Amino acid sequence: MRRLIPYCSILVFLLTSACGNLETVEKPKKLIDEKTMEKILYDAVMMDVMQTFSELNPTFEEILGAPYLYKKYKIDSLQLVQSEEYYIKNPRIYYRIYSKVISQLQKSKDSIDTLFNNREKDTQ
Repeated sequence: MRRLIPYCSILVFLLTSACGNLETVEKPKKLIDEKTMEKILYDAVMMDVMQTFSELNPTFEEILGAPYLYKKYKIDSLQLVQSEEYYIKNPRIYYRIYSKVISQLQKSKDSIDTLFNNREKDTQ
């Protein structure tokens, strides 16, 4: 019985915190559509990964920073923040977007792994 107490308290906490913020967020006037948001998030993840090599290229932030996303997708920072907030408050939509982003990232990883493995085979 004593082992159930921590689990019950965690369950109660989760239920109360999940139900505590049931406010709805209105759709922003300039909401970024799901497909575009998916592309933006994919690019943002890829830029974050590439940023680990930014010491090699000091102009990285200028070339592939946030301004790059704004220009590429013709959005502004406020539009991105409002759209992100809207999707966060709608977890089913946000989950759908992120699932697609993760799928794309996995495909990219698989492609790179295949190229790397083929290169190793060629050098042997």
